[in-house]
Amino acid sequence: MDTIEKIRETEFLGKDFLLWLWFKRVSGHGIIDLKGCEIELRFFGKITLTSEDDDKEGTVTCSGTDSLFKEARFALTQGKKITSAGIKLVIDEEEYSFTIDSKWFNFKAFKTPKVVEDDNDDPDGLFYEKAGLIEKAVSVLDSLFAFFIKLRISSEWKSGEMPGLIAWIRAGEQKAIA
Repeated sequence: MDTIEKIRETEFLGKDFLLWLWFKRVSGHGIIDLKGCEIELRFFGKITLTSEDDDKEGTVTCSGTDSLFKEARFALTQGKKITSAGIKLVIDEEEYSFTIDSKWFNFKAFKTPKVVEDDNDDPDGLFYEKAGLIEKAVSVLDSLFAFFIKLRISSEWKSGEMPGLIAWIRAGEQKAIA
């Protein structure tokens, strides 16, 4: 099996991951405990959802904050899947923001906490500090994805998480109509 075939077979995981993150944001106020490291998630900017056949008419893009994504929630009830989302990630009171796509997990517009330059600082040190901040956020996101995968293949997914997720999606249709 070549790489492209593997991607096609597993690309649903990225879409499910972003959907699960959004669900966790709404159902748990975005607070997730990862082995003693408490992180907070928020959705912002744009969220894009696409139908399975990837046609242009089947794409919905909403802008704003996660409390304003009423149309995006309704799009979920119509079978659309999240293909990219803007996310703010707070780790130890440090805020990171980026847009991530569900297929390749590419980061766009990645912003870290500001690195303050002092006249006495070594310029190389600033670079390494910035690289360390990026590595910290990517590492937390990797741990979050590993947590999601373990949950996704466990019996807890079908008995607890999935019914809550489905109920949340269905409630989106009612909120869009109201």
